[in-house]
Amino acid sequence: MADNAQVVPIEEPAPTVTATETTTTTTTEPEAKSSDQMESQNDNKPPVGTLVTLVNILAAGVLPIFTFVLSLTLLGYAVWLLYMRSYDCEDILGLPRIQTLASVGLLAVFVVSNAALFLRRKFPMPALVVMVVVLLLMLFIGLAYAGVNEMQSRRFPATRTWFNLKVMDDVNWNNIKSCVYDKGACNDLIYGTPNEKPYNRRKMPPIKNGCCMPPETCNMDSLNATFWYRRKDEGPPLKTTVMYDGYGDEMLVGRISDCQLWRNDWSVLCYDCRSCKLGFVRSVRRKWWQLGIFLIVISIFLLISHLLIFLATFWERFKG
Repeated sequence: MADNAQVVPIEEPAPTVTATETTTTTTTEPEAKSSDQMESQNDNKPPVGTLVTLVNILAAGVLPIFTFVLSLTLLGYAVWLLYMRSYDCEDILGLPRIQTLASVGLLAVFVVSNAALFLRRKFPMPALVVMVVVLLLMLFIGLAYAGVNEMQSRRFPATRTWFNLKVMDDVNWNNIKSCVYDKGACNDLIYGTPNEKPYNRRKMPPIKNGCCMPPETCNMDSLNATFWYRRKDEGPPLKTTVMYDGYGDEMLVGRISDCQLWRNDWSVLCYDCRSCKLGFVRSVRRKWWQLGIFLIVISIFLLISHLLIFLATFWERFKG
């Protein structure tokens, strides 16, 4: 019986998995995924040290060099004003002296700007305040020279209003008129009259166009460039004329027409005309208008540059 007995294997029960274990396994998988995502996002974000290094480079190198190069334009323009050839007869109005003062002012702004760059780490706030005051003053002067928004004063030299008052003064204009005549402004038209008619007056200098010929509104016929006569059955215009100085600004209002002031005498021509005064003002005012535009542009760029340097310097201190 013992030999014939069969051995029956006993099956072990399968291990049971509880609900808590399943929840723990399912919860650990998304936690691992979320941690991987956070690590990948942290890898994509730039480190704080890189941003600080970038700001240090801007504060110590790029912005100061850019500002210095920008200030060199002040030096170049000042030298150009000192050595440029002044227009004939403008010394009667004292413009060369004003030109010299403008050059000295540009040199002073150049020195102050570079001094502020040199002292930006020791005295950042005082350097910024000084530059803001200087650049705002330069911006105001540039607006005056450019004739923007009527900001110029009658006593402020080399502005549109100042020029108008000077040429309307009889004593000043008699001196200017004599100087223009002595310099021979109309000699090339008198002795070398062009044969083409009508004459291309747009290519002529303002002085020649205004002083050596009658205005185009007179509708006069010409024998040559300096000899003009009125057409038959046509009198001079009697309306009050308004003139402009070439920059969109109203200049002179006249009750007597330039057509009545025109004479074929070479010593008279149209030297007493308002168009001659307008031509003189356009000739001498152009460089001052250009100076105003330059001052407006350079003051805005320097103001932005010094402000960025101030912010970068404080950021460097804060992070350091």
